[in-house]
Amino acid sequence: MVWLDNIRLRFGSPPTRRKAIESLTAAGKLPGMKLLVASLGDPHSQVRCAAAKALGAINEESSVAARVAALADLSSEARAAGATTLRKVQEPRRIQPLLKSARDFDPTVRLAAIIALGQDPDPLVTATLLHSLADPDARVRLAAAQALEPKADPAHVTHFLALLADEHFEVRITAIQFLRRICDPDIAPALISRLADPDSDVRRAAATALGTLRNPAALEPLVLSLTDEESAVRHAAGAALEEIDPRWVRTDAAHRAIPQIEALRTDPRPWIAAAAEKVLEKLRAAQHTDTEVWKRESGIRTL
Repeated sequence: MVWLDNIRLRFGSPPTRRKAIESLTAAGKLPGMKLLVASLGDPHSQVRCAAAKALGAINEESSVAARVAALADLSSEARAAGATTLRKVQEPRRIQPLLKSARDFDPTVRLAAIIALGQDPDPLVTATLLHSLADPDARVRLAAAQALEPKADPAHVTHFLALLADEHFEVRITAIQFLRRICDPDIAPALISRLADPDSDVRRAAATALGTLRNPAALEPLVLSLTDEESAVRHAAGAALEEIDPRWVRTDAAHRAIPQIEALRTDPRPWIAAAAEKVLEKLRAAQHTDTEVWKRESGIRTL
């Protein structure tokens, strides 16, 4: 009953006021704007947070000022909610408060602000995102990297090369995706190092990116990745080799990898030993075929 929730919102206890807002929001019958704006000044942080979220469900532009006001709240929860509700708002007046929130002492607020800023073309937003790539909280670094990654601005390459060593695997993957978009063959050595990453998803992303870059320097490392313990990495490495050189099995780089692959035949992990044997069979078959072709072309017959 809407009228009852309105009464609870005005005169109930803090939990009752919060539940009244949530109940009205869930029912799609939001209380009046004045009530919500007034609730942003509620002495109880959970009520202010619920009011900020409810305002985010209102599309009217008149709610923007109220949502911006939530960013100055004393409660971290309400500030984060206020930033989140501004995510889909395309209003210039939201930028400055969100930029300030992106440097909030609470990482949850910083994260909400970075997500809300998204891919806004404002140079100040870009500068803040770049600054956030060094944030102490991995969630903030990831959100900033994901916001910058689709733009693939070559001016940001140095920042993303540094992220290849980030402690969080998703940040490393996002850095690889950015560098793949840049598609500069000179970046290959940095990506080759990620083929030995402790996370298999990072190794797979690195192999895929190297295929896009098509730098022949990646051939030997990718051949070795055909013996990776994860099948997804092996598949990505095989696809990358085909992209770089469809005749990779006959390259000197592939042959240089043979001694290391042979050593893996005795690996205590049976799946790696089996993968090594499979790669060796493919390389030897190519060598045998090349030898037979050479004999035919040279007129040499086998006795």
